[in-house]
Amino acid sequence: MKIKLWPDLMADFLVATVDKDKITINGETIDLSGILDGYRLPGAAIGNKFFVESEYVERVNGVLHITLRLPVDWDSPEEYRNPPEPIILDVGAGQVNFPNTTPPAPPVFELPIIEEAIQEEPEHG
Repeated sequence: MKIKLWPDLMADFLVATVDKDKITINGETIDLSGILDGYRLPGAAIGNKFFVESEYVERVNGVLHITLRLPVDWDSPEEYRNPPEPIILDVGAGQVNFPNTTPPAPPVFELPIIEEAIQEEPEHG
């Protein structure tokens, strides 16, 4: 199965496994075995929010091609938010290894410790 990734600013997580013509996304199994060689369906026909509606689910030379949303944050690494070339995963079976789109940890700055001198007030009177 060829999985093209479509970066999408969304707060969801994505976990998937592939078993022949079935893909399980976040616990929901989707059977794509009914798509014959040379045929295609719009992603919207699948009924899963991770399938990109405007892209096709198709079988070409016996291989299923799908496009899934890849959840990213506004500060995810640039190569995943706006890849120069489409990211395509070739998955035979098992766990789909999606890129880690977790934003980098913000830098930690240590502030200097400033000790204030205690001034005694002059006594009056």
